[in-house]
Amino acid sequence: MILDIDLTVLIAILAVVFVLLLVGLYLFFFFTLTNKMYRKIFDRRKPVPAVDRSPMKIDQSTIYGRGLAWFYTNRMEYINIRIKSYDGTYLCGYYRPSADRDTRNCVILVHGYNEHPANMACYAKLMMSKMQCHVLIIHQRAHHMSGGNISTYGLMESVDLNYWIRFIKSRAGGGARIYLMGRSMGAVTCLLNVTQKDVDPNVCGVIADCPGDTVMNVLAVRGEHKYKRDCSTYLKRIRQMGIKKLGIDLDKADCVVHADRIRVPVLLFQCGEDTITPPRMQVRIFDALKCPKRMVMIPHAEHLEAYDKEPALYEREVAKFIETCVIRLVKNGMM
Repeated sequence: MILDIDLTVLIAILAVVFVLLLVGLYLFFFFTLTNKMYRKIFDRRKPVPAVDRSPMKIDQSTIYGRGLAWFYTNRMEYINIRIKSYDGTYLCGYYRPSADRDTRNCVILVHGYNEHPANMACYAKLMMSKMQCHVLIIHQRAHHMSGGNISTYGLMESVDLNYWIRFIKSRAGGGARIYLMGRSMGAVTCLLNVTQKDVDPNVCGVIADCPGDTVMNVLAVRGEHKYKRDCSTYLKRIRQMGIKKLGIDLDKADCVVHADRIRVPVLLFQCGEDTITPPRMQVRIFDALKCPKRMVMIPHAEHLEAYDKEPALYEREVAKFIETCVIRLVKNGMM
């Protein structure tokens, strides 16, 4: 009997030890993975380069590659700009004044996450062909030549955009007509900017290519794709880490919750085979908008391939959108 009791107790102890070991291994894996994800999500991916040098080789098989080649061919026509944002971070950009010095049309181009700002060159060329305009391609914080050690997926960046708007108004004058155009995270930055209560009245419209509805949803999709599992539990801890360590709440990077505040026209592009910001995300944004709006689907395009897959359609839609904005400005007595 004593032996039986001892054996039973031993089995129970071993079972408890085994369970504790499994829990310990799970917690070790959980904390290791979330710490790794936290660093990858927030930390600057690349250091500030010593020199803003053109690539040694440019693949010109896509419209984006041809735009990049066009940018560096005409690099001397762009002025390097450096400004200081609200928190003291220095931000850089490329500014190209219009050949028509009297024009008040301006476009601010905002690149996506972990992208080079010059990737926006094809959009600069497009906007210049549709209207005489001053062009500003910005380097988002923690990207390329701009300062900053963390990327906040549009939260701090949307406030930075106010300072770029202030800059371009100083060049184009108080009557500047400013269009914001961004892709992926850059599109989120643009949309979050015009949800602000004190949005600049000179902003006339937003063109958003493949924006995500919320950063948490985008991260969840990316996590499921990479790790083949539901990452919601991991993302909850990462969000709490962001709040505690950085004072950044990723839940606030939400293009839907305040979309009804947007008053300027919005043009959305979505890609039918997008696995990074799936079409359902743009549908959520579109449904929440109460302003003049249009959404264009490119069925057989992956993330950010809309312009490359259907350049003629893309250009027509941008031209129509600009006409819509101009008609609205005329009606409101702003032109």
